[in-house]
Amino acid sequence: MPRPSGSPGNLVVLNWAGFQGAVSYTFDDSNSSQIQNYDQLNALDVPFTFYLQTGKSESNNPVWQRAVADGHELGNHTKSHSSNDSGADTDAATQFIESKFGVKVWTMAAPNGSSVYGNIARTRFLINRGVANALIGPNDSTDPFNLPCYIPPTGASTAMFDDQVTSARSANKWRTVLVHGFTGGSDGAYQPVQLRAFLDHVQHTKALGDVWIDSVVNIGAYWRGQKTLSSVTPTTSGSDRTWRWTLPAHFPPGKYLRVKVSGGTLKQGGRTLQWNDHGYYEIALDEGSLTLSP
Repeated sequence: MPRPSGSPGNLVVLNWAGFQGAVSYTFDDSNSSQIQNYDQLNALDVPFTFYLQTGKSESNNPVWQRAVADGHELGNHTKSHSSNDSGADTDAATQFIESKFGVKVWTMAAPNGSSVYGNIARTRFLINRGVANALIGPNDSTDPFNLPCYIPPTGASTAMFDDQVTSARSANKWRTVLVHGFTGGSDGAYQPVQLRAFLDHVQHTKALGDVWIDSVVNIGAYWRGQKTLSSVTPTTSGSDRTWRWTLPAHFPPGKYLRVKVSGGTLKQGGRTLQWNDHGYYEIALDEGSLTLSP
């Protein structure tokens, strides 16, 4: 796609990085069936988010270090999985994950979807995933500290999973999915599903080719970054227009948005951005500003 050559203006962020929709697959509770089936899950070659309940012995399993190396996200599901917390139980889980696995924790999932974790998460994380099912739209009013998710019923079929992604794709929105575990295992996953049904579903989603499958932190950062930039009114100096923004608290570094304009030259930090032939510029959110010149 050729670089736009019209009049400078019309800055637009591509929803979901240019994909038709987005989906994040999350796994709670450090469940033994996740560990037992990790190789098959990882072979799907898509990033997952594993929310560890760190008080369980399964959270010490070396598979989680492998998950980090394989590009998956480790998130906070507290130490004790209580519906009430002062913040100490959440902090204990963060300390465990960061010290044991050497990663920064950016998102959490509220045990039982408890509302007390909304305020706890605001002072610690980018996202808190809840348990009610709904779609998340670009620039919408969804609360990032009570992010919706789909929890499949026991024994959910591939088609039931597929329907959740199909509806997200049709609406150009983001769906998060929560699987507690699979049939089998030693610690009784909540509403377990058949491994084969889930694997077949993810393969189907991949085959669509136009759905962004990624971790909660990666898609969540894009979603919140887009909302931040979209709320900015640019300032004008001569023929230049500049957008300046401040990222939300607890925002991960190194994140980008894909944007397009009708024409002109985009710059960040005095550097001219290069047009990608797939139809966008990539802007670095860490820069905090973007300038459009003739």
